[in-house]
Amino acid sequence: MRSNKTTIKNYKTLVISILFITFSFITFGQIDSSSTTNFKNNFILFNDLGFNTAPLNIETDQNKIPIKAKFRNNIHDFYGIGCHYRWFSLRFNIQLPGSVKPTKDYGPSKYFHLGFDFTYKKMFFDVDFYRYRGFALLDAIQFNPSKSNNDTPNDIESSLVSKSFSINMWYFHKKNFSMSALRGKTAIFNKSTFTWYVKSTLNSFGINNNESTILPFYLIDPTNSKTSSTVIRAFDIGLVPGIAYAYVKDNWNFSALGGYGAVIQEKSYHSNQSNRYFVGLAPRFDIRFMGGYQTPSWFLMLHTDFDNKSIEFTSLKYTQTYLNIRLVAGYRFRTKLKK
Repeated sequence: MRSNKTTIKNYKTLVISILFITFSFITFGQIDSSSTTNFKNNFILFNDLGFNTAPLNIETDQNKIPIKAKFRNNIHDFYGIGCHYRWFSLRFNIQLPGSVKPTKDYGPSKYFHLGFDFTYKKMFFDVDFYRYRGFALLDAIQFNPSKSNNDTPNDIESSLVSKSFSINMWYFHKKNFSMSALRGKTAIFNKSTFTWYVKSTLNSFGINNNESTILPFYLIDPTNSKTSSTVIRAFDIGLVPGIAYAYVKDNWNFSALGGYGAVIQEKSYHSNQSNRYFVGLAPRFDIRFMGGYQTPSWFLMLHTDFDNKSIEFTSLKYTQTYLNIRLVAGYRFRTKLKK
């Protein structure tokens, strides 16, 4: 019954997405393009300070009672430095020493990110690979009666690994509406404006525990083979329509993206007992906020990225959100502007 309800919900998501795209063409298709200032020919030097995290949840049933296992990685701060000049862009980042959360409660976590992006005509492409190793199961004491109150309330799962590879493309309908202007490094908006957009997305992601079960022994249900999975993974592709808005007041620029769509998903789980494969639909969100202060010479911006992933089977659901928050400051060394 739960599987049928999930399928119906995902088909509704797909229908709503198609109707939204059609409505967007009719409603916003004739609006004049906004004015932007392009700094692509300036040499731009910037640095940023922020953090990345990837909280994940696994929802399942144990003895017919719904439970939600919350896994959290330990957060590390990162410092990055980079530059832009015409078509060339380069950025390096390093992990700052220490952990934000105490290792006694959350253990050590290792993080790796490789990515690049580029613009082609009215399309913006972004390619990312994330790898997180080491998570803590929050409030494990509520699931494991044998756990002492004198211990940390969490259980540290140091070999748990999540991976995500994504290729995303945004198409903005307005001529001068671009991701570069939204980010505020190589272009800025001169007035408030909005447009509709379509995001195409391709993803390969999942979680594993080095041939051990992902869930600890006290959460494994003998009647549900999915709870003893050692690997949960998916590959999906789909479209996410949405609205993008930029607000400009004096030198302040704020922008937001919001979209909701669906992907066609091939998913599987693997355990010592069985390997199962399925094909279905899954919902997908697109949420991004940016804002800060701009002058022709320098800028200070706050960037936030949310990348949500989900895999759902009967009696088991895996969700994970890749969150990136950075404070970006930069200087444009040339003053020649291109309108």
